[in-house]
Amino acid sequence: MKYSAVIFIFLLTWVTASAQEPSLELFDKIGKTKAGLYLKKVHFAENKNYAAYDLTYQRMEWEIDPAVKFIKGAITSYFILNDPAIESIQFDLKQNITVDSIKIHNQLVEFVHQDNVLKIPYNPGLNIPEPDSITVFYQGVPDASGFGSFEQAEHNGIPIIWTLSEPYGAMEWWPCKQSLADKIDSIDVVVTCPELYRTASNGVLASETVHDGHRTMVWKHRHPIATYLVAIAVTNYVDYSDYVELENGDSIQILNYVYPENLEDTKGKTAQTVEIMELYNRLFGTYRFADEKYGHAQFGWGGGMEHQTMSFMGAFSFDLIAHELSHQWFGDYVTLTSWQDIWLNEGFATFVTGLAYQNLLGGVWCPVWRQKLVERITSEPGGSVYVRDTTDVSRIFDGRLSYYKGAYLLHMLRWLLSDETFFRAVNNYLNAPETAYGFATNEELIYHLEAASDTTLVEFFNDWYYGEGYPTYSIQYAQNSDHLLKINLFQETSHESVGFFEMAVPVRCYNSGKTDSVDFRLENLYNGQVFIVDPGFQASEIKIDPDLWLISKVGEALSVPWLDNPEDIFIFPNPAAEEINLVTSHGIEISRIEILDTSGKKMADFSGNLKNVKLSGLPSATYILRIQTTGGSTIRKIIKL
Repeated sequence: MKYSAVIFIFLLTWVTASAQEPSLELFDKIGKTKAGLYLKKVHFAENKNYAAYDLTYQRMEWEIDPAVKFIKGAITSYFILNDPAIESIQFDLKQNITVDSIKIHNQLVEFVHQDNVLKIPYNPGLNIPEPDSITVFYQGVPDASGFGSFEQAEHNGIPIIWTLSEPYGAMEWWPCKQSLADKIDSIDVVVTCPELYRTASNGVLASETVHDGHRTMVWKHRHPIATYLVAIAVTNYVDYSDYVELENGDSIQILNYVYPENLEDTKGKTAQTVEIMELYNRLFGTYRFADEKYGHAQFGWGGGMEHQTMSFMGAFSFDLIAHELSHQWFGDYVTLTSWQDIWLNEGFATFVTGLAYQNLLGGVWCPVWRQKLVERITSEPGGSVYVRDTTDVSRIFDGRLSYYKGAYLLHMLRWLLSDETFFRAVNNYLNAPETAYGFATNEELIYHLEAASDTTLVEFFNDWYYGEGYPTYSIQYAQNSDHLLKINLFQETSHESVGFFEMAVPVRCYNSGKTDSVDFRLENLYNGQVFIVDPGFQASEIKIDPDLWLISKVGEALSVPWLDNPEDIFIFPNPAAEEINLVTSHGIEISRIEILDTSGKKMADFSGNLKNVKLSGLPSATYILRIQTTGGSTIRKIIKL
């Protein structure tokens, strides 16, 4: 009966999990949809005038009827000047939107709206007010651009309007500072709409009132927020909440705004957000907006968008919930400084989704997740994670490169550095004063990875981040009667931009019948490198990267005869940090070893019946070994780490 119960529980877990199978099609769609906001190349450059002022607060007041694609608003911006010589305050706003008037100190002022830039003459002289404010009154029909930044649709015959501004769309529907250099310190969002409808937005719902057939909802957000993460959605929402209980007795509200016709079905799906957030809290620190809320607002397409404190969701699958929630740490709390480094948002979110698959749902879908990503990444020979052209929005949100390859770079770094080191580095990156609630560069992430691991990652990022393609590994292996296994590791690269990927390669050796196995980590620094290992048994099969730690394709693992040659001298490990071991054939003895640098200068000299040599006194470099044996002399090259 106990055995039957165990089988039943396993099958129940499997059936439940099978409904949550990873779907790359979903994330391909997310990327294509975000790219679809701009059907042609978008040429947007941040205005240099932006550096002259910092936004401290914005009050956004909008009138919206979701049955009519139209917006009317008043945006009041409080700011602190950095430059007393400033001649104008400038905002981004598409040319087709009408600016009715602008007020400073409640006085109407002149303005120029040209080339999608709104310029407001402003010169405080030597007395810089701290802070000052400007109110822009405007109205219009925002441009339609694919799955646009301001979209009107229907669900069950009911109209809905939603916004999605990433990367360059905020300026299409409100006058803003479209910047990746200045977060708004805090915002209030005030939306008035017909009484039938309700508004979902960032932060905490401060009030909801009905008057003369109209409903006004006020959302307050008191954390720094990037412009593209400000959002509203208006339709006949109903709401309910789940809660994440914290160890200190507090709780985090997960507020869900959904369509009435989907209420019961959605309740069963959003509940899984609780255990996902509990996992992320353990891995990356408690959700940084816990004093307000996290939420979902249903909207009109199958992907999702990580608007700060309230993700807009077209579906409620496990992987989509996990992906969008992870953005609250990677993308919202810490935001990329340039769209060139989109992997700091999307690569991290996809990687963290993989962690959810590893740690939840019994872990059954984690191998599937890894396999699908590797297959998708290696389906084409080229492509870098680094985005060279940020005017090409389809390239920014390329699923194969920005999402999947970006995620797998983090996965490989975890393998290279160890779990303990990798997660310490990532948490240091999140919590550093330079990045917390602010913007981050690729260099800042690398700094924390290198500092935590006490190593350089220049070669890794040159190959895997800026370079293109991936390696294909193959091996030849031979084993002698003492179980010593000689592995010859080869690689071919898929793209000419990288001649060789220096990488630690995992291999697994199996005995006959696969009743036992042992893993080895081969520090692969050049093609055709030879490794000598001892599995402790006669190997019947070797697999390269069986747990899918690497972006690679795997070729043949070929068993070849062990050739006893009196001159054979096997040196392992190579490269080595502390010492090398030496094995010879036919009982040949090594009587002397001279270590020379590449210029021929003698660095060390050892004599006796040598089976190992200490290297700890030598600096890291490439060395030549001059080896004297009872069978003659030979030369070998080693690398000291």
